[in-house]
Amino acid sequence: MKIPPFFCMWMNGQPLTQTSLDRGLQFGDGHFTTLVIQAGTIQAWSSHWQRLQYASQQLRMQLPSADEVLHLLQQIAQQHPQSVIKIIITRGASARGYRLDHQARGHWYVQRSDLPPWSARPLRVALAHFKLAQQPMLAGLKSLNRLEQVLLSDECEQRGFDDLLVTDTQANIIEATSSNIFWYDGKQWCTPRLEQAGIAGVVRKQLIDKQIIGKVKLTKLRPAELAQVEQMFVCNCVLGPRPIAAIDGRMLAMPELPKELNQWDVNASLLLA
Repeated sequence: MKIPPFFCMWMNGQPLTQTSLDRGLQFGDGHFTTLVIQAGTIQAWSSHWQRLQYASQQLRMQLPSADEVLHLLQQIAQQHPQSVIKIIITRGASARGYRLDHQARGHWYVQRSDLPPWSARPLRVALAHFKLAQQPMLAGLKSLNRLEQVLLSDECEQRGFDDLLVTDTQANIIEATSSNIFWYDGKQWCTPRLEQAGIAGVVRKQLIDKQIIGKVKLTKLRPAELAQVEQMFVCNCVLGPRPIAAIDGRMLAMPELPKELNQWDVNASLLLA
């Protein structure tokens, strides 16, 4: 095999083209959002597009046109009316090094998978051993740097829990492995502040902005305070809200969703997002 004189890369022994040298693969230089197609309808498109716009602005990254992406999603929705869609935005190809080429055209990818069945079964969770790093510039963003979540998912499986509650390096509980968390403090519903770490989910934003469970308090939660928590749930776009039954083996007094969420049609609400 003749080795070319310019920079190149191989995968499984085969040379890749320049367009395959995506910075998303090389450096995790990109971001994504995950949405649901339900009954042929794209859920919360405007909210997901706003998320992509905000992340691109924060990362100084180009976006394709919304119409271009939406056109593909509509084609998918017609043929696969029950789907999970992952939209990935990267900075595009790069020969080597971290330096940015601000004139480079970014890449966008769409991945489709089947929509998993929804379950309201209460979850058994535990406090994770692994901790999230603090980085205020990336906090809230769904960047491609998800190695933390990969290791958390593996820890969760190894320990035999349904999910884990994850702290940052300053012992603030931030989120679950792939969901946002809410808990009742005896007066109102609360959710962690995400100024230093964590992902700001679309369902979380809906619950805060529309006050579906009342005015939500953005605050801190420490591991020692979990002993006083008697009602908690996690939520994301794909699986919706799910109640917590037990934390580190301690059964919660109210292992159920708040009554407002039992009456809330998350899909109908997201259609208006």
